[in-house]
Amino acid sequence: MEDARTLVIDGVRLTLVEDFRELGRVLKAQENRGRWDILAVDQFMTAEISSFGGYIVLALYAEVNTDRLPEAIKEDPEVEAEFSDGKLTLKYYATYEYTGGATLIAIVNRINRFRSLLGRVLAELQHR
Repeated sequence: MEDARTLVIDGVRLTLVEDFRELGRVLKAQENRGRWDILAVDQFMTAEISSFGGYIVLALYAEVNTDRLPEAIKEDPEVEAEFSDGKLTLKYYATYEYTGGATLIAIVNRINRFRSLLGRVLAELQHR
């Protein structure tokens, strides 16, 4: 996990991931039902995954400079889209009950859907 940095503060394991391709491996390495927080970032978006033992909170965020609202944002009604002052902000927030590895897979799948939507938004804005 060369693209992940970890430290522990007050018993909480904090990990920074700068390559979303590493996220699955980083998630698998976390303590089951433990207290940990992962911040995954790249040039396009930020994902925060926080475990509180019995549940995990997922927050996704992206900003795109644009002069219009792309049609692609309508493809995922679970993603909140705000357009203001030439900036499109995409947000997603959810809480997952921790039930084992299936929960982590669901989180990675949700992040991938968000990234896919963001990719379609960026592609649409480039091809006006």
